[in-house]
Amino acid sequence: MALLAVSTTVLANEKDPKPTGKEVSTQLSAILGTPSFDVSSKDLLAKVHFMVNKKSELIVINVDAENEMVEDYIKSRMNYKKIDKSLLEVGEDYIVDVRIVAAK
Repeated sequence: MALLAVSTTVLANEKDPKPTGKEVSTQLSAILGTPSFDVSSKDLLAKVHFMVNKKSELIVINVDAENEMVEDYIKSRMNYKKIDKSLLEVGEDYIVDVRIVAAK
């Protein structure tokens, strides 16, 4: 079983979002859930570029990961999922780091 961690310290725009990174991380972690695939040898990392549309849905622009399975997982879990509209600005681009932690 793998554990998922989301870091929201990097933003693609110059404006800082109003909420704390912890609020965004918590909501994105809930949206991504726990992957069903095994991560046995090392942590898997991805950089996710996304924006929020007027319907408060996440729109995944790009996922940069070493593993295509991780890219597909993140895209399928995040794309068009609703997020609390007070957390992020509509139409702004964001980049977050996602880490899927290997089972110890």
